[in-house]
Amino acid sequence: MKRHGIERQTLLAALIPILVMAILLESYFIFTHFADLDRGLLERSQLLSRQLASSSEYAVFSGNATLLKQNVDAALSFEDVRSVIVFDSQFVPILEAGHGLKRSAEKIASDTEAVYQDSAMLQLYEPIMATQINLDGMSAAPAASNRLGAVLIEISKQRLNHQKNEYLLFSMLFTLMVFAVAMVLALKTARGITRPILQMHQKISRIGEGDLDAGKSPQYNINELNELARGIDEMATQLLRDRGMLENRIVEATDGLREKKVEIEQAQYEKEKLNENLAAALSELQAIMEANPDILYVYNTKGELIQWNSSFEKFCGLTPGQMMGRHVTEFIASADRQVAVKGVADVFKNGSATVEVHFVRHDGVLVPYLCNGVVLKNLSGEVIGFTGTGRDVSERKIAAEHIHHLAHYDILTDLPNRSLLSDRLHQAIMASKRENSHLALMFLDLDMFKYINDNLGHDMGDLLLKEAANRILGCLRESDTAARIGGDEFVVLLPSVESVQKAMAVAEKIREAIDLPFEIAGHSLNISSSIGVAVYPDHGSDEKTLLKNADTAMYLAKRNGRNTVVLFSS
Repeated sequence: MKRHGIERQTLLAALIPILVMAILLESYFIFTHFADLDRGLLERSQLLSRQLASSSEYAVFSGNATLLKQNVDAALSFEDVRSVIVFDSQFVPILEAGHGLKRSAEKIASDTEAVYQDSAMLQLYEPIMATQINLDGMSAAPAASNRLGAVLIEISKQRLNHQKNEYLLFSMLFTLMVFAVAMVLALKTARGITRPILQMHQKISRIGEGDLDAGKSPQYNINELNELARGIDEMATQLLRDRGMLENRIVEATDGLREKKVEIEQAQYEKEKLNENLAAALSELQAIMEANPDILYVYNTKGELIQWNSSFEKFCGLTPGQMMGRHVTEFIASADRQVAVKGVADVFKNGSATVEVHFVRHDGVLVPYLCNGVVLKNLSGEVIGFTGTGRDVSERKIAAEHIHHLAHYDILTDLPNRSLLSDRLHQAIMASKRENSHLALMFLDLDMFKYINDNLGHDMGDLLLKEAANRILGCLRESDTAARIGGDEFVVLLPSVESVQKAMAVAEKIREAIDLPFEIAGHSLNISSSIGVAVYPDHGSDEKTLLKNADTAMYLAKRNGRNTVVLFSS
């Protein structure tokens, strides 16, 4: 019974700290991963709400329900978007789409927080602000500082919660595996203490067989065991002097041996059962790795691959023999290998790292992967390598590029919108200041477009706008910019012109192109254009002044009878 007590205490002393540490580490990783998932969803949702508010500015201001619905439908096409609602400046809903909001419109109107969320959904509120003076003919838009309305987007957390549950299950299984391994090692340590006791048991067995001259017991590292061995030696000496007493002691020792045999058999059975449970846990872990669509890998300290899942093997199209021992950079595109090398160094230095690199697929195609690595240590705390996962982010990058395009280009004509035009105009002004050169800005308004749009329908009007945009582009250089800023208004930027005459020549070329008949859907349509031209630095040295003066010149062109080009004059 004493040996069993020592073994139990040794196991508890080793296993309790390991179990506590494993739980703390897993809690930290779960909290960090959950925070990253929540932050990623929030950042993507905020970007989408801001882009929708920006792209809906003109539609809300002009009351263009078709354009507004196109913007809302584009937002609903993104994964996890549940509902979208657009309000006017009085916070009255003007368009609702999706599966319905979790909160009532009255509740939303009462607080209008930028972000509201619970365990099932995330709601983001974004105001729609007027950012530019917008003239069409002789009608002026509201002041730029007025709020035109707001958008509210509701994002479902169903997929996010599913990812959290999967990660939590994986973490629990991993903790159980670590505890099982620790139990095996602790049991081995406990056996190191009980082995000398078993040796003394063997000596007692020999004495029981009549071998009373078994020699002196060896010295042990534990004083209590030495005392026990000395007692056994004294017992043997006493048995030599008194055979009668020996017989009695043999009977007592035999009874004790029977008990210890039962204990040993029980311990052996428990050991076999523990080995079976460990094998089952390892089998479950391997099944989880194989079921994961992401690539999983383990590298040693030299950066050589030593373990991976089937997803990684199928991606590379290599046999296990070809995969084993390959350096981490051999799977990476040459242009990203320095990034991968730095990422590995950061893992060993900081304990973990995240990088985005292109892996080379078996057919030679480069696929972007977001890779997370964590350092691996043995029970002694020595670094033995690192493990990690890689997730294909191709679809995410395509979605980000699509959102960026929607934010900077007109949906109908695919020309740059007001936001992108402002950026390019700012860059052009800075370049002209550095190079002491000229640039030209043109405001163009289509004459008679409203008549065609009202009488032949919006579909015909849209086709006419697309064709007019193509004709404008046909008159420009690659370095020039043509932008649609709303309705039938366009702005043309010539970032580098030799003189005012050159700018006027380009404007006249555009006017003549628009003046030609448009053959669209069996109709021959005739429109014209009124163009106002302002030149930097003669007519303004900043973006706001140039836009205002070009717009003023365009307004004068309309008053002069339309279908004409007017250069701004103070």
